[in-house]
Amino acid sequence: MAPSQPATASPLRYHKQNGRVFVSDRQKLTERSRLSSILLGNEHWDLFHGIPKGFTLRTRVRIKLETSHVGYAWDMFQTLVSLVACAVCVVQSYHDEFVVPSMDLSFGVIFAADYCLRFYCAKNRLWFPFTFSAIIDVLAVAPTIYDYVTNDSTGQRPTFAFLRFVRILRIMKAIQMSRHSSANHFTGTQLLSLGLLVTSIVFISACLFQLVENSYRAPILSDTGAWINNNVTLGDSFYFILVTISTVGYGDIAPATTFGKVVTCAMILGSLVMLPQEVNRLVALLAMQSPFRKTYIPDPNLPHVLLLGHVASASVLLDFFTEFYHPDRIVCGPNGAASINNIPCIIMAPNKVMYIKGSILNDEDLHRVAVDTAQAAFLLADKNSNDSVAEDANTVLRSLVLENYNPGHPSYTDFITH
Repeated sequence: MAPSQPATASPLRYHKQNGRVFVSDRQKLTERSRLSSILLGNEHWDLFHGIPKGFTLRTRVRIKLETSHVGYAWDMFQTLVSLVACAVCVVQSYHDEFVVPSMDLSFGVIFAADYCLRFYCAKNRLWFPFTFSAIIDVLAVAPTIYDYVTNDSTGQRPTFAFLRFVRILRIMKAIQMSRHSSANHFTGTQLLSLGLLVTSIVFISACLFQLVENSYRAPILSDTGAWINNNVTLGDSFYFILVTISTVGYGDIAPATTFGKVVTCAMILGSLVMLPQEVNRLVALLAMQSPFRKTYIPDPNLPHVLLLGHVASASVLLDFFTEFYHPDRIVCGPNGAASINNIPCIIMAPNKVMYIKGSILNDEDLHRVAVDTAQAAFLLADKNSNDSVAEDANTVLRSLVLENYNPGHPSYTDFITH
């Protein structure tokens, strides 16, 4: 009788023992989940995938919030909740029946959860409560806490609810989402910051103006001899602020109290100080933009080809266009190409040649030149290079990058050595 062989099990296979199915740790790592990819940004149901396990939990949470799709989704959720809370506040100013304590409590819990999460993973917890974002979160949660305590103790309508308009400042968290974008989106981020600043100034000023005017305006005597309240609606307040901030000033609505005039003056001074600074930053960023950093938008009726590699030499480009009888578009990729405006082919064929500065190793730059819809790609080599072998190796690397980005894409390479 032959000796029995010891039973072995592959670490990558399922095996049964006592009727139970076991999966090895290595098998679990190789399993992929589409739902995990959507929710966590990875396919292994690992919340901190890609973050070194040697980091503390606090550090890993901070990195996850700042660099992952989960953090982006959390910032987006907080921004949307802030917008909904502000919209509810506007509706409640016209209809008291929409004042639902449970809804306001839900907003407060969400804002408090964000504050606690930021406080937990903050680098400096002693300084964090004094930051702008933390102060706004506290002011956003304060009305909910006060309303909850007041309603339980006295059952009366709270008087601290006017701070709800500060919640509009929480939409500034949308700027935090720009950290997940590419570094080339500084202009869009600044434009977003300017728009959010204008929105915050208008909303806060309108709410403050309505609050102080309705609190200190004296009632007026009607023709019938009855005293009626001369209250200002939130819509009138928005109209007054927009007309004032645009320096039109029709005069049909004006502050009737001293505190209303103070709010108006503060709004004007704040706008004169903050808005020009943001506009100047935007103008400076626009001036720094290169005309060759634009994005090519493909036209189905006008197919285009790509020309990449060594394209800084005017003679090389002219030789290529001499042979290439029907060029539609040209994209040159190396960073640091000098004197692009002096290349004759750019000047001779401005409607047929489009220069875009970028790197073939950058996926975003490849997307900007519409690699997926290009008819073909031509890779040129530097024939005057001192190291022809290294130059050909770079050409092969560029060709492999194109092949990985768009398999089956026709590419034509130019080699120095044969």
